[in-house]
Amino acid sequence: MIFSEISSKLKLSVVVASHNARQSVGDCLTALENQCDGNEVEIIVVDNSTDGSAEIIAREFPGCKLIQGTRDNLIPELWGAGIFESQAELVALTTTHFVPAKNWIAETITAHNSNYAGIGGAIENDSKAGAVSWAVYFCRYSAYMLPFQRAEVDDFAADNASYKRRDLERVTDTMQNGFWETFVHREMRKIGMSLALNSSIVVTHQHSFTLSEFMSQRFWHGRQFGSTRLTNVSPVKRLILILLSPVIPFLYVFRISRRVWVKQRNLRQYCVSFPILVLFLLSWSAGEFTGYVWREKER
Repeated sequence: MIFSEISSKLKLSVVVASHNARQSVGDCLTALENQCDGNEVEIIVVDNSTDGSAEIIAREFPGCKLIQGTRDNLIPELWGAGIFESQAELVALTTTHFVPAKNWIAETITAHNSNYAGIGGAIENDSKAGAVSWAVYFCRYSAYMLPFQRAEVDDFAADNASYKRRDLERVTDTMQNGFWETFVHREMRKIGMSLALNSSIVVTHQHSFTLSEFMSQRFWHGRQFGSTRLTNVSPVKRLILILLSPVIPFLYVFRISRRVWVKQRNLRQYCVSFPILVLFLLSWSAGEFTGYVWREKER
């Protein structure tokens, strides 16, 4: 796959992955459209929903470029399809499960007046969220909970991320199977690029998955992660990864608990959602283990 031709008229392409976000898609895209400055920003939505989200997008947001993904696409695969369709010098990523802050686009563009190839932002959770939504949040985004200092980092969540197009084009080979940020970021760092985390770029996570949906998503994402991680790995290291797999959920629980305790925020929500969080971590771990044992074929 190759990138679309760049447009000199565009500053920013916002690639939005959309999967069954009927409750939040309107808030997400409205927040983005309200920030668009003339024709300098394009919004690309790649959707594979089954809940009517695509119909809402087509009917209420005709200014967005809507691309239909296949039903079995994972979120990183939706991002990948959108990235290759983008035409601006900067490419930002999120999903329709998030509502960007009012200054999200401006802060993203300003942040790239720097030498960083990629910049991640803060992720907050809807204060009215239930236990499942909080468990999703802690499982995926606890590392990006405010407050934190702006800093150079090794990794960040692609759900609130942006990149210089010229730098993405240098790591195209890592995106043939979708935009899996862990592996893209690793390749970027390998060839000398720098990444940063910026607390001024904020999105808010809305209700995104039911318990069963997120357990399934965690399993398949974990499986894909484990399988992709085996690239250029020796049989001995593969065996070590398999044997260490039972430790994975305990490691995640330790890391997440430490983050929440250090920041002294959302402690009550963490306690209430903890049993559900454990289920999500076990599901990911099972997927990662199966990825090590039976390598996933390229999709």
